[in-house]
Amino acid sequence: MKKKLRKYYFSLRKNKYFNLKEKDFSPLLLEIAGYKNKTIGSYYSINFELDLKILNTLLFKKGYSLSLPFIHEDNQTMEFKEWNSNDVLQLNKYGIPQNFIDSKTLIPDIFLVPLLAFDKYGNRLGYGSGYYDKYFYMLNKIKKNFRTIGVGFSFQKKDKLITLKTDFRLDAIYTEKGFLNTE
Repeated sequence: MKKKLRKYYFSLRKNKYFNLKEKDFSPLLLEIAGYKNKTIGSYYSINFELDLKILNTLLFKKGYSLSLPFIHEDNQTMEFKEWNSNDVLQLNKYGIPQNFIDSKTLIPDIFLVPLLAFDKYGNRLGYGSGYYDKYFYMLNKIKKNFRTIGVGFSFQKKDKLITLKTDFRLDAIYTEKGFLNTE
């Protein structure tokens, strides 16, 4: 079932994709500014994910520390590595740009999470490898105060996603229409 959903939402995202303008990110910037800590776990957009280049540039200019997911191919785990806008990145096995293993590991306070689909409960459909879910559950054991914000397009919303015990529920969802409250 999830495999069919992934295929459908990937195709939908590809066909309906558009770029946001700087003003579209204002509510998300305000949300981030409301937190005293300034370490953000962002992502480098691929496969028609909502592109965060503009937002990341604004966050850099405002003095935030940004990090990108780093996939350890040997043990299938993920962590976040410090990222500066002038860093040279490498492609991991999925073709996703990431920093190098010797880059500084950060534990962000706020995570911007890509998604294929989402529902009003904060459930997320990703690519199926579970990297974010495993990372957030691990982090929840050592750091209780972090925020997860799914980032996507409003057309990616589904009434209710089928979830597993291993799926991590997001705190909020942000689209071009602003924040969608999760129940």
